[in-house]
Amino acid sequence: MNPVFSLKRSVALLLFAVTLATIWIHESWLIRPNDSQWSHLAPIRWWLAPHIAASAAALIIGPLQFSATLRRRSKILHRWLGRIYATAAITASILALYIVLTFEEPFNRWIMGSMAALWLITTLFAWLAARNHNFTQHLLWVGRSYGLTFTFVTTRFIPDVIFPGMDYYSMTALYWLLIIASLLLPDFVINGRGLISPTQKKQAIKQEVAENTATG
Repeated sequence: MNPVFSLKRSVALLLFAVTLATIWIHESWLIRPNDSQWSHLAPIRWWLAPHIAASAAALIIGPLQFSATLRRRSKILHRWLGRIYATAAITASILALYIVLTFEEPFNRWIMGSMAALWLITTLFAWLAARNHNFTQHLLWVGRSYGLTFTFVTTRFIPDVIFPGMDYYSMTALYWLLIIASLLLPDFVINGRGLISPTQKKQAIKQEVAENTATG
């Protein structure tokens, strides 16, 4: 088996398991009609419901955008899934911005508003890059966008499972750290090839150009 493919599959399975654990631990109130969380969120339910639906769609569809196999086998499906992801992420981020600026406590608005705004901006840039057939930039920006999409999981799993009992200052630092990671990690993955040997770098660039040409 191709070691790169095996690594990708292992990472995907890990992220899927973490997502399921997060939903079970942090969001299980959704299947309990009498949970007090329902009354707490009642004032924003009409904004929150479409936000959750759009976020879930983006969270599920996003990983498929990184599948080279899917791009090779069906360019049309890849493009339509990309459109659905972009629509879902843009919708969810706009609703998140509105919810944060209208209903969130003032001391939380900067960090949560920044995360929502960057989610919107990175998704728009990913869409624009795809429209302009700049596939390297598209992959870079969609990586940033999905990193911010996945903060739904990381902002819950880390304080619930890894570091339970985090205080407000630690949570704020965690949010900023996740924002920075979402913006920088795609660069390290895509542009980190420049750190490898010249021969490997040339081969990597040729492979990338071939893949982008095939999916164009």
